[in-house]
Amino acid sequence: MKDFTLKSFFASYPHINLATEADNQDILDFYHQQSLTSKESDIIYERGNNFFSFLKERSENSLVLLMRNDSGFIQGMGVLSYRPGFIDGRAVTVGYLGDLRVKLNRKLIREWRSMYANLMRLSPSMKETFYCSHYQTVLIDDNGESRNNLAETKIDNLYYQRLAGYKMVNIIARINLFKTEYHIRWATSSDKKLISTFLQTIFKRSLFAHDWSLEFDRRLEAWNNFSIQDHILVFDSQGNLNAVTSIWNPVKTKQIKLTSIPKGMKLLHKFLKILPLIDAKKLPEENSVIDIMYVNQINFEDSLNFESRRKIAQEIMHFSFEKKFNMLAYADFENENFLGDCKTLIMQKMSMALFSVHYKEDEGNVIAPLSWVGEDSTPTFDMSLV
Repeated sequence: MKDFTLKSFFASYPHINLATEADNQDILDFYHQQSLTSKESDIIYERGNNFFSFLKERSENSLVLLMRNDSGFIQGMGVLSYRPGFIDGRAVTVGYLGDLRVKLNRKLIREWRSMYANLMRLSPSMKETFYCSHYQTVLIDDNGESRNNLAETKIDNLYYQRLAGYKMVNIIARINLFKTEYHIRWATSSDKKLISTFLQTIFKRSLFAHDWSLEFDRRLEAWNNFSIQDHILVFDSQGNLNAVTSIWNPVKTKQIKLTSIPKGMKLLHKFLKILPLIDAKKLPEENSVIDIMYVNQINFEDSLNFESRRKIAQEIMHFSFEKKFNMLAYADFENENFLGDCKTLIMQKMSMALFSVHYKEDEGNVIAPLSWVGEDSTPTFDMSLV
């Protein structure tokens, strides 16, 4: 198939173009007007003074798509981010579709949907999209508008394949009765080779797996407020490294606010303050930045059984309470459910789902579908980069 270019591609969509950093203020003005709605509150994402800064933390290469009306005002946007990864053990480019914001405009939405589907169709033949055939994205399970417009799709030639559900777990307190079975500590600068070697030996069967020979150093260089000392190492009684993860708060480039704090959470915080043996974090304030510390996906030594992984995950959550935050956030996938039976953590949960996105031919054939059995392993996905 002959290579296409984005310039020729967008010629068919007069209201849509590729953004540059010169569009930064227009993007921020539009982005900060939008919110993500759940049952209890509106979630507002803010991106500081430079929308593109967080994209550079997400990956080295991103495309920002803008849809403007005839007067030149932004009516919709979306971001495609690209990184090296693995599909079925093969090294490929994998994409992430995020930051989708579209205002209600029937004419422009039709143009946007047509563009979106055709971009998925032509992406494998375009150098500017790194010939990417495999994209992932996430949706809030109780966000009916997103499901209706996307996953349950009104876009004839688009197909969303549900890969796995997960709980976005926000931990606000812990009970100080937890007994540790592993040796767990923060990394030091002398651990860099140990961590790098461990991550690179992780079996590549995980869908969308990172190429850690590149990603480990990239994160240390690109992420603000992040260092080798933000990695957590878990050892067994024989001194073997069993698991590695990291925690991160991208507060300089991505901030989250809630328009209102749910009443139940307010009452819970008041109650926790008077209980003994409870380590409760400070309640965030309404319309103020929530100090969220993300626990990134945990990388386990491949031979560990489920019970060992579950125990390690819970120990990591308790250990992370040494840091200052309002909430400790973690993506607990449904096939793992590491925190589901944990009685020593006080948590609030939101149902999410991870999807892959594909072009679907008029005859119904899905292009580049994934052969995926969710019980076998967990897709690679870091909630901190959403």
